[in-house]
Amino acid sequence: MENDETMFDEIVRTEIKPDGTVEANLVEDTAQEMKDAVADMQRSWKEFREASDSPIAAHNYNWWKALMYLSFAEDRLKEAFLGRDRSPASVKQYHRWRLRTIFGWRMRVDA
Repeated sequence: MENDETMFDEIVRTEIKPDGTVEANLVEDTAQEMKDAVADMQRSWKEFREASDSPIAAHNYNWWKALMYLSFAEDRLKEAFLGRDRSPASVKQYHRWRLRTIFGWRMRVDA
């Protein structure tokens, strides 16, 4: 069983083994991983849109390659944002945040 905890801007990964021993490790550079994942997603999305500008129904190799890299960037960003939490509320929050990040939409604050 594994558990990730956020404490003082650091993530501590705790692993409890079947024999009852507990192992706690610090996960390094989570903030840098998030920055890199966001930059990768924005770059991949831009390249995919550039490859999709063609009105031709049959897509060429560049379109498929851009789609593949977009998929990899999406997975990396989702892992950086959600970690092991896959609750419906967290996934919904991730998708709203992702759309704002990709399209540059501003966050709206309801008062």
